[in-house]
Formats: sequence, C-alpha cells, structure tokens
Amino acid sequence: MNKRHFVPVIAGVVVFGAVTAFAAGFSVSSTTVVSGSTTVTGCNATAAVSYNTIWDTTLKAYKVSTAPVTTAAACHGMGYKVTLQNASNVSLGEVTGTLDAVTGAGSPDFSSLGVLASNVSAIAVTVTG
Repeated sequence: MNKRHFVPVIAGVVVFGAVTAFAAGFSVSSTTVVSGSTTVTGCNATAAVSYNTIWDTTLKAYKVSTAPVTTAAACHGMGYKVTLQNASNVSLGEVTGTLDAVTGAGSPDFSSLGVLASNVSAIAVTVTG
C-alpha cells in the first residue's frame, strides 16, 4: 500500500474504533421510539408589560416598583415570569406569579429587589399554563 493512502486508512480505523467505543457506552432501556410534531398555540399573540418606579431617597435614584402585565382572556389564571434586563440582556431581577383569573392581569412587585430603573433596558415576560 502506498504511504499516501496508509495514513487516511489508519485514521479511519482509529475514528471508527473511537465512535464504536463511544456508542457502546450508551444503553437503551426502551424498545419503543416515538417521534412527531404538533402545533403549539399561545394564549396570547402579545402580552403587554411595562414598569413603574419609586424614588429611593437613600440612593437618590429611581427603582423599579412594579411591572404590570396585561394579557388576552385566554391567559387568565396562568403563570407568568417577568424579567428585568440590562443592555447586555443580563437579568437584573425576576418575579413570578399567577395572572388574575378574571382580568388576566398581573402586578409583579420588584420593590424589594432594588433594581435601578436606569439600568433596565428590556423587560421579558413569559406566560405559561
């Protein structure tokens, strides 16, 4: 065998052996494999969220107090998570709760977290249920 062809053949044998050894490390405890897809619909095309501020006399700055959430009727009674984010999309604080069963509104309270309003660049809201 030519030296040019010998190196790729040896490399192939080594890779095949490594892959076979790697695959041998997995165990399967089921005899059934199922796959499929389905359409997942949301309760709301858009949820609206904003935030309110309070003046902190000690810090001499505005802090986020609450972040009211409004949703469509189909979301009433579902769970929510509101995250305040800085310019790098890093979480500054997060509050979870349940949307009102009648109005679908939520009023997460951020006042105890001490998030400065000047640091907030984005608000993310997730509704689950």
